[in-house]
Amino acid sequence: MEPLKFLNYDVKFKGEIVNNGHSVQVKPHCISNVPEIRGGGFDQTYRLVQYHFHWGLHDNEGSEHTLAGLHYPAELHLVHEGLANPNKLAVVGVFLVLGDDDNALSQECSVLNKIIDPAQSEQIQGILLDDKLPKNRKSFWRYMGSLTTPPCSEVVTWTIFTEPIVVTKFQLALFRSLHDKTGQIMKKNFRPVQKLYQREIQFIVTA
Repeated sequence: MEPLKFLNYDVKFKGEIVNNGHSVQVKPHCISNVPEIRGGGFDQTYRLVQYHFHWGLHDNEGSEHTLAGLHYPAELHLVHEGLANPNKLAVVGVFLVLGDDDNALSQECSVLNKIIDPAQSEQIQGILLDDKLPKNRKSFWRYMGSLTTPPCSEVVTWTIFTEPIVVTKFQLALFRSLHDKTGQIMKKNFRPVQKLYQREIQFIVTA
């Protein structure tokens, strides 16, 4: 299988970051050089429309996917829409692991204290998606599934990288300080793990 190709992921852009009451979401504002993905078994080119985060109250929960039943403390979802068929989505999932390197999420975390409450938003600049992907982009899991937020439509090609990126304890604490739509701490904004049913999960290593 040909490698995944991340187009314009190495080009900085600006966007809007918002507390939507159930996550932190970033929408790019790109006139040109819009981030796109293709190859790696995809049926078309997909264009980034937003990315968002899931996390838990404790370090042993937060990710929406698990490895051998174990959760990471957080997970990033990069949501892309098909160019030829916009009804199809491709979501790239990246696990977040605790560490000392604060580079990957520095832009987002620098303004989280300004979007504590739902519907609050801020403009951010200098977003570089390359920083939010692992160095190893050849090894991933792939399956056909659904969105993890309502209406949970079954229109998504999921790609989950095996290698995580780093988030610091301080950065994770900023996410855990945000409020949901009820005014409470947004502490468990991840969907419970779903049964496989007839779903086939492929482990892929590209050239």
